[in-house]
Amino acid sequence: MMNKEKVEQTPRDLSLYIHIPFCKSKCIYCDFLSFGACRYEEQAQYVKALCKEIGSYTDIAKDYKIRTIFIGGGTPSYINDNFIEDIMDAVKQTFVVDEDAEITIEGNPDSLTRDKLRTYHAIGINRLSIGLQSANDAMLATLNRVHNYDQFIAAYQSARQEGFTNINVDLMSGLPGETADSYIRTLAKVAELNPEHISAYSLIVEEGTPLEQRDDLLDLLPAEEEDRKLYAKTKMFLKNSGYERYEISNYAKRGYACRHNLVYWTGGEYLGVGLGASSYLTIYMEDQSVEKIRFHGTENMEEYIARFLQSDGMQGDEYTTMFHAYEYEDENVYGFDDAYGMYMDMNTDAADANLQKYRAYEDNPLLEFVRDYYKDLYFQKRRDEMEECMFLGLRCMNGVSKQMFHDRFGVEMESIYAKAIEKHKKQGLLAEEEGRIFLTDKGIDVSNLVMADFML
Repeated sequence: MMNKEKVEQTPRDLSLYIHIPFCKSKCIYCDFLSFGACRYEEQAQYVKALCKEIGSYTDIAKDYKIRTIFIGGGTPSYINDNFIEDIMDAVKQTFVVDEDAEITIEGNPDSLTRDKLRTYHAIGINRLSIGLQSANDAMLATLNRVHNYDQFIAAYQSARQEGFTNINVDLMSGLPGETADSYIRTLAKVAELNPEHISAYSLIVEEGTPLEQRDDLLDLLPAEEEDRKLYAKTKMFLKNSGYERYEISNYAKRGYACRHNLVYWTGGEYLGVGLGASSYLTIYMEDQSVEKIRFHGTENMEEYIARFLQSDGMQGDEYTTMFHAYEYEDENVYGFDDAYGMYMDMNTDAADANLQKYRAYEDNPLLEFVRDYYKDLYFQKRRDEMEECMFLGLRCMNGVSKQMFHDRFGVEMESIYAKAIEKHKKQGLLAEEEGRIFLTDKGIDVSNLVMADFML
């Protein structure tokens, strides 16, 4: 159980992600948790439940100060701006939000009206992320995007006129039938507008998406080698346009790297609210040890709304305490009043028992398979955390700090990853400088292959 008296008095930094799962329509490549063309009444119910979920974190809010907020989806700009205002009110009533907090909302050009932009700016949203993907209208139609380039220009100009001084534009390369020349034309058009940030991702064919079933489009995708060349061209073009690459697919003017995303990539604490949102928080134990917990919300809309909107008639705090009825990464669903106690029952006690069983079989070669079973149960959580640390850290240009790795896991990075590090150093894909391991330019081009060797 958490000893609240031993929690640090100084508020810790926290990033807040707010999920809006609604879209006008789904793009053919999208595998996000989102729904197309939902009715106003359904959106209103969801927002009401979302605000109640935000309010359920009152108990931990005093331990944190919100440094970044990211309203994502889905398409947050698709819903009524009054809903966004209600959500921000709930956040400010529950948490202390830093005066200098980075507050981002994602939007699609077709729904970023002047009135919505004015509302966003008035309620404190200071960063806008616009999903353009391509300046080629034919490409946009192929992807089932609901906007054209002229709508993007109108939305971008309106955002500037309403006072937004921090704008990101999302772009996508490797589209069906796209050439290097046409992609560079998109880059040039966007760079000319001088946004503070550009995200340039390569199209990925995700399992279960409509794109996966479109053989006619799959045949038009560029070869892997051509896609790598586009990455290199993107970096060079944007560098010459004043953008610094700070993560594999993200470029920014100096001082405009996305602070919210950096929290994910560097292992900071974050809270996700809304359908299917994930969280990563710290718990301080009675023995002054520190536990990191991960959890995510249900992906079932009816279940989500019922949990929060039916709470009015419940006795006590069954539906109003933090972490209630969340799905942990083992996909079991738990409903509980005391998240701290539940977490310890599920994780620490079980882990200790598994460790004891492992040690009981440690010297018995006849039961090696039993020993290894319990060993895996005990060490799986730590392996997963190490993998995530390397995967996310290597996406950043600064890479992963060896000291940070040691401080977090209590072991030297080389004791776990010596073989992988040495292999990719020799191949010129990894480099080391000032105690940090990072991808070289050559390594970035084949980053997926490099990162695969950091799986334990």
